[in-house]
Amino acid sequence: MNILQFNVRLAEGGAAGVALDLHQRALQKGLQSRFVYGYGKGGKKSVSHDNYPQVIKQTPRLTSIANIALFRLFNRDLFGNLNSLYRTVTRTSGPVVLHFHVLHSYWLNLEEVVAFCENVQAHKPDTTFVWTLHDHWSVTGRCAFTDGCEGWKTNCQKCPTLSNYPPVKVDRAHKLVAGKRQLFRDMLALGCTFISPSQHVADAFNSLYGPGRCQIINNGIDVATEEILAELTPVAVTPGKPKIAVVAHDLRYDGKTNQQLVRDMMALGDKIELHTFGKFSPFEGANVTNHGFETDKRKLMSALNGMDALVFSSRVDNYPLILCEALSIGVPVIATHSDAAREVLEKSGGKTFSEDEVLPLVQHSKADIAQAVFGTDLESFRNRSRKAYSGQQMLEEYVSFYQNL
Repeated sequence: MNILQFNVRLAEGGAAGVALDLHQRALQKGLQSRFVYGYGKGGKKSVSHDNYPQVIKQTPRLTSIANIALFRLFNRDLFGNLNSLYRTVTRTSGPVVLHFHVLHSYWLNLEEVVAFCENVQAHKPDTTFVWTLHDHWSVTGRCAFTDGCEGWKTNCQKCPTLSNYPPVKVDRAHKLVAGKRQLFRDMLALGCTFISPSQHVADAFNSLYGPGRCQIINNGIDVATEEILAELTPVAVTPGKPKIAVVAHDLRYDGKTNQQLVRDMMALGDKIELHTFGKFSPFEGANVTNHGFETDKRKLMSALNGMDALVFSSRVDNYPLILCEALSIGVPVIATHSDAAREVLEKSGGKTFSEDEVLPLVQHSKADIAQAVFGTDLESFRNRSRKAYSGQQMLEEYVSFYQNL
């Protein structure tokens, strides 16, 4: 079996983490796998490119720059195709699986992608298509993250905000949504199978395209994290006052980090220590330590291991891997209500909370927080979480899925 994973970025973001982990695990299992990505920072080759085998940077820098510049006006990626891979795919001996992940974000023109798939399948009938939906982009006119907006249910008549990712200056989603959805129907007609790690994303897709069209395979922690976990000695009791972590790529973005909630935690003063991990922290105070954005997973996991809890307040994530990772190392997660957090936490017996309930909780010890969130002791919670978020299980489900196509 020959598998090609496609994602806009190689090693940045949750979707890239899932695609790259599937690629690495497939290679370990002796399967033929390649990873195709759009571009790295600034449209250049990813800084991680040489760290992984069988990876291909696919898009010229000028294409991504043009898409970034024009998306704000046109609400779609005007350029970008996979035609350079046509011979690679059609001349491959044996069945080929093209597994798509995130194709938007200034990488590919969707109409061109569909045309490529039609041409490939006509030339090589033993090509099959899989598409993992990591966000809501398949149901909206433009947005990948709906941030609670349900305008897609009425064909994106008027966008309530132009800032939802990917942001725009002019709203054209209502003009694009019908054509975009037809392209996803064209992929379904090609036999493309859609998967999502998130039940709520699958439900949204199925409500538009038909019952059972999108199936569920939950995300799991990656190979690198599993290696780190094997070497990490869990910290059951932390010295001093409770240490609370907040993790986000960009800590300024309220959709990912509830700014008011963090300020309310800061107002607790010397009752807690607040530790942030991410870029551009706007939080400064006597009880705040800003660690910056940590690119070294081992250092991040080691730092989180010494925390009493991770507070998660994102409204836009769909199946956040940082939750799986924190829970797997035995760090309780105090999450505010959202479909994503509820879905992840329920898998290990946890629950979510209102903002008002968070403040009393963060003042407790790690063991007490585990009891409150998961209804069990720290060691039982940790063992349950390790099993619940296994990356090996994710691979086995996907491989079984590929073989049954």
